[in-house]
Amino acid sequence: MLDHPDKPRIDADADDGLARLSQYAAIGLFALSALAVLKLAADVMVPIFAAILIGSVLAQVAERLSGLGLPSPAANFLVVVGAIAVGLLLIAGLIEPFSGLLARAPEMARAVTALADPLAQRWSHLQNELGQAQAQAGAASPGIGDAMSWATSFLGRLTPALEQMLIFFPCLVFFVAGRQAMRAQMVLAMPERSSRLSTLRGIVAVERALAHYFATTAMVYAAIGVITGIIAAGFGLAQPLLWAAMTFAAAYIPYLGVALITLALAVGGLLTHSHSLFALAPAALYLGVHLFGEMAIIPTLLGRRYEINPFVIFLSIVFWSWMWGPVGAILAVPLLLTAQTLLDATAEPEKPLP
Repeated sequence: MLDHPDKPRIDADADDGLARLSQYAAIGLFALSALAVLKLAADVMVPIFAAILIGSVLAQVAERLSGLGLPSPAANFLVVVGAIAVGLLLIAGLIEPFSGLLARAPEMARAVTALADPLAQRWSHLQNELGQAQAQAGAASPGIGDAMSWATSFLGRLTPALEQMLIFFPCLVFFVAGRQAMRAQMVLAMPERSSRLSTLRGIVAVERALAHYFATTAMVYAAIGVITGIIAAGFGLAQPLLWAAMTFAAAYIPYLGVALITLALAVGGLLTHSHSLFALAPAALYLGVHLFGEMAIIPTLLGRRYEINPFVIFLSIVFWSWMWGPVGAILAVPLLLTAQTLLDATAEPEKPLP
């Protein structure tokens, strides 16, 4: 019998399909391996990634100083030392308010328990009505030791945080100092001129996008923090400076940060004005100010160029929170912005439709 004349072509197509499938499988295995490494090495990778992102922003400031006539090494030194000094001063200034809040933790826990007693009694009554007496009998009232367990857990996390700081600060210094040399090496490593231009275009676009994002959000979130501190002081809440600092820091955790601050202000208002209609006013005012800043001011300042789909932002927050915990949630939006900027900068221009 004679072979079908189209059989060689079919075999060639099948071989091409298998080769393409094997390439996709290799890429998928590499991606999974990279994610596993990022997950397992979180204690090392988190400060490195944070130093690269923040260093990219500080490098833009150093370039501005160099443009004014300051030598590049001196500009890099001043920017890095200034940023570290500001961070340390903020931490030192918040130690006393945070210590005072920590000392009041048992009192606050008892007050919250007293406020929650009516709701707990109704819930217990509902459990009895539904025949869930066994679940009710196993419940125990929290004591002062339980109320302080969160503080012990928090203090237990300080040692890993200090270890990550010892990685973060040297990485930040060396990245800012050697950024221009690394950028030149990355560009020259490309084999073709078009690839070099595309690489340089992507690096510059990412640095500018991160600088624009952090500068804009820092100004807006600082203003929201100051307003929140004024609200806290106006309604008699303790430690208004701490409220302002927590608001500023939590604003960089999309969705979850505003929820935590709103809940904390609601609890603080109930503790301060337990029998007043103004108990929830601090939380309501903060929520209104934050929503106005997020939905009106930031989009206007950033422009449509840096808009990201909220669903994609949410997925990024979930993923990086699972990978690296709370710090991953903070880095989720900058990492997503970096990826989007790289794709936009390296993508080929669209051809006009016929």
